[in-house]
Amino acid sequence: MDTEGHFFQEDEDDYVPPPRQGLHTEPELCKAILRTVTASVPLSIRSSTISPGSGLFVDSTIENGREIYHSEPLMSAIDAGNNSFCHFCLKDTSTIVGVSSDKQSEAKACMGCRVARFCSKKCQKDAWVKFHKDECAVLKNEPNIKAQDLLVHRVIFWQQRKGITTTQGKVIEMLENHFWDYSQDGERNGQILDMAMAVRQATGGKVDSGLTWRLIPAFQTNCIRLRPASNKNSVGAALDLVTTTINHSCEPNAFAFFEGNQLKVRSLKRIAAGAEITICYVDPTIDTVRRQKLLKLDHFFDCSCSRCKGETKEYKMLLKTKSRIDAFHQAQREILELMSTAVQAAKYPSLYPAFAKAGAVETQLRTIIQRAFPESSWPDDIEPLPSARLSIADLHLATEKLGPALRSALRGKLMSRRRSGPDFVNEMMDVVYILLGFGNLPPDAPVFEDKALPHPTDLCTVTCGYLYEACKEAGKAFGGDSQYTKGICDILAGVLAKKPGDKPGSEGFAKEFETAQGALTDWAAIPASYRLVL
Repeated sequence: MDTEGHFFQEDEDDYVPPPRQGLHTEPELCKAILRTVTASVPLSIRSSTISPGSGLFVDSTIENGREIYHSEPLMSAIDAGNNSFCHFCLKDTSTIVGVSSDKQSEAKACMGCRVARFCSKKCQKDAWVKFHKDECAVLKNEPNIKAQDLLVHRVIFWQQRKGITTTQGKVIEMLENHFWDYSQDGERNGQILDMAMAVRQATGGKVDSGLTWRLIPAFQTNCIRLRPASNKNSVGAALDLVTTTINHSCEPNAFAFFEGNQLKVRSLKRIAAGAEITICYVDPTIDTVRRQKLLKLDHFFDCSCSRCKGETKEYKMLLKTKSRIDAFHQAQREILELMSTAVQAAKYPSLYPAFAKAGAVETQLRTIIQRAFPESSWPDDIEPLPSARLSIADLHLATEKLGPALRSALRGKLMSRRRSGPDFVNEMMDVVYILLGFGNLPPDAPVFEDKALPHPTDLCTVTCGYLYEACKEAGKAFGGDSQYTKGICDILAGVLAKKPGDKPGSEGFAKEFETAQGALTDWAAIPASYRLVL
């Protein structure tokens, strides 16, 4: 192991950064951090082919749906307000797919800060020794601190007690921090300076504010979000030194997720030997304009990947004129704002009475769409309409309206363009959960008074087909050894145990599924071209 010590370069407040060198210019550092991951193929850090600086490359071909590497990140932190994840081992203590709630333990809050939570006394003790002894007071004073800002505190604390190796410190020093970009933004520069002073105070005033000023934006740029397999929404942030070298694409060949304290990076398509690994820095399901805005705001570059170019060209062909394109993008922003408010209204209905009911939200959504397309209709597969429909399904579920929830979820999932990958699995499971709800209803339940709704036997067949596809795709996306994949397969096994006749994978079931899904999509007013093909 490298010699541990105080390695960070401390500077005066009028710090002027030297010309930045990519990590690939330090081959021994690259070899050292690559030894911290368990890779299925040889990896190398070289000059990037798609952006200035370094990139991570595979030296042997890796097929679609394979793990590229896994590691335990250098450090991680859970978002403020998340009460289900252990802050040490990152275990999700809430009910997860395929695991009943009685097998889960509750994350108990630290009695000191009341913010950090742990799944066991052992995790609490281990966390206290490793980092929480330093951070408890920080969380008590700043309970809503951002995860990546908490990690800045941690790295300073670790440096002070010589808990960072020389190799780790050198790599952190070389991280892109966009010093000049932040310097040109007065408001954000001020926020960083305020946080730098807070870090300095929390760590005993023994660290130069210029150092923390550089670390704060470096961590904002380079920390990866903690995204569990079962949910595309992130729950925290982590710093993994190898993953900081992976560059962005809106149409990536890989993605990263967490299972417990393990970061796993898996392929989304075949990656040829010598090719650069890419991941999407933002939610890949959002529209082009929103993706590019977020990338510019947080990473200071304009994305020109093939997906961005293709979607921009598609909008121009569809809408023809600049005024119509502008109106379309304005409508996209309005839909996102509407759904954000609707989600808050579901939690706090008294604060947002106009958005408390799904029907009212649907009416406002139609109004926005009609303004953008007064003489035609919004294409069903263009975001954010599919995602909005999935959100409306959740609103219906909150009031136990299974019929409208199923119709909205089907239209959102089947009419989107996602037919593979992790988001396909998560969204398909959203539909499955609603279908499973129908299976728990008595035959005389009011929802079955809708005579156009397919018979429960057909709903069971569709549920089996969707679970079958979700199980197969989860194995490819997350791996067959993933707890999430195993949970989906366990649900499928439970449903199949109650279903007589042909099973998924047989020709007989395929015909049965085609008929049942056809009846269901006709009920939901979904064109046949959007049906799922087994």
